[in-house]
Amino acid sequence: MSRQVQIVTPENIEISYELAGMGSRFVAAFVDHLLQILAILFLTFITTFLTSGASLFGKLVGGSAPAYIEAIFGVAVFVIIFGYFTAFELLTGGRSPGKRLVGLRVVRDGGYPIDGYASVIRNLVRIADFLPAAYGIGLVSIFFSPEYKRLGDYAGGTLVIKERLVDRPRKKHSRTNPQALQYFSQFIRNVDELTPDEFQVIRRFVERRHELELPIQAHIAQKLALPLVQKLAIEAPITAQIHYADLLEAIEQRYIAERGIL
Repeated sequence: MSRQVQIVTPENIEISYELAGMGSRFVAAFVDHLLQILAILFLTFITTFLTSGASLFGKLVGGSAPAYIEAIFGVAVFVIIFGYFTAFELLTGGRSPGKRLVGLRVVRDGGYPIDGYASVIRNLVRIADFLPAAYGIGLVSIFFSPEYKRLGDYAGGTLVIKERLVDRPRKKHSRTNPQALQYFSQFIRNVDELTPDEFQVIRRFVERRHELELPIQAHIAQKLALPLVQKLAIEAPITAQIHYADLLEAIEQRYIAERGIL
């Protein structure tokens, strides 16, 4: 089976992703579950110490604390087991510590960033994928799936992809005209109407614009920028088609600056 998936965005731009296979996903899951086990063992040690009658804390509260501490321990273990993956996927853009280690990321079908609904669903179904042991059903599903999906990915509408390392800062600053970005930034009053999905499309274009031939780069930039110019009420004079690419990059920088995105 092909390890590549081709996705066509609503702007008719084709993006290629490399799918994560069983080996890399198994290593990522092993690391994540090991971290979960270590966290639970640490909480167990702390709880045992605090609920011990010989501990200073137990003596101070007169034996009434252990029930509360054990209840807190139970909630904390539940959060670690069921909330670990969802928390990391939402806070770090689809990358748990294990996935970050091996260079994987979870995205929604279509290449869009993962959201709360997709993350919760895919990780609740993880319980079924884990059965009967060590991701037995999940591995079988990945093996027979053309997109290397486990059951949770089908339920949540997600893909696990390999990340490409892009030397973005050097490429951007060496080939993008800073004066052009500064010029167009003055016409961008605000980016409040820009959706996260639209920002991701712009960001993918900016990351790869200099890999494209100039006419192709200008053509794609114009198709992306024209709807946004109207939506964001940008009245910037465009004298050359390639200026749409600079305008998109200025929009990206403004969005990042206002929202503190890395």
